[in-house]
Amino acid sequence: MPDHIIAVLSATAPVFLILILGVCLRKTNTIESSVDSGIAKLFLNLLLPCFIMHNILGSQVASDLPKAATLTAIGAGVIGISIMITYALSSLLGMSEGTGRRSFTVATALQNYGFMPIPLLMSLYADTELLATMFLFNLGVELAIFSIGIMIFTGKLSFKPKDILKAPVVAVLLGILLNVTNLNTSIPTALLTSIDWIGQTAIPLSLIAIGMTIGELMPETKYSIKVSCSAIIIRLIILPTLIIATAYFLIPDPSIRKILLVQSAMPAALFPIVLARHYGGKPSIVAEVAISTSIMSFLTMPLVIVLGSQLLGV
Repeated sequence: MPDHIIAVLSATAPVFLILILGVCLRKTNTIESSVDSGIAKLFLNLLLPCFIMHNILGSQVASDLPKAATLTAIGAGVIGISIMITYALSSLLGMSEGTGRRSFTVATALQNYGFMPIPLLMSLYADTELLATMFLFNLGVELAIFSIGIMIFTGKLSFKPKDILKAPVVAVLLGILLNVTNLNTSIPTALLTSIDWIGQTAIPLSLIAIGMTIGELMPETKYSIKVSCSAIIIRLIILPTLIIATAYFLIPDPSIRKILLVQSAMPAALFPIVLARHYGGKPSIVAEVAISTSIMSFLTMPLVIVLGSQLLGV
């Protein structure tokens, strides 16, 4: 047990150190906010797609269409159920329509599903298939965000393919297609190496960017004990407990259990801030949820992973 705790702490520490570096870079104005848009476009349109392609191409799990569909369904299901639970609990906390209930629901239910789990999976498990497994899981997360998530904001169920067909999603779908058709074996080595090199920069840059965003939002955000504590309890305690319990009773596959364990330990994502701004929500509440859960996850993340891994046997 002590060795396992040390291993988890060793895996989570670099993530938080890089996040803190990002906060410091923004606080000292070493990297100005004017470059944030360019960094985001570079990351989403080039670095992350290359990282995804490198891990998807040749992957066994990404060559198995039924398995890929199952993972996508699980990813969508986790977010859909998390949204319903959070929405129900928010009413018990006295939140109502027009006071930020919708923004609180989406912000709290959606974990940081992409940037932070990747380095943890790479550090915790020596399994080359896990990243491909997670990207298929995340495909379902994206589907849920741009259907159920937007429905929560707008009150209308709608799904626009153009909203989800961003470069990372296209990279997943293209990788699956190349695997299934066996065309992945025809890609020149020089191109594969270039994709690998470009993709290797994605994770540290994404963590620095998250840190810079948190560093910028922290002084601008108004905090309330009710919202922050509710978000921490739901996002970092209740939802991880339910997700891990579901994995224990319903999902025997060790690789999926590992994905669910790491995903359940994540703090709230920053992306709902964009959705709140676009769909008339309350960005300030989303920012408060993201910042408060991110700070508290320094303590809860190692604990959830240690206890969850013991229970799930992974």
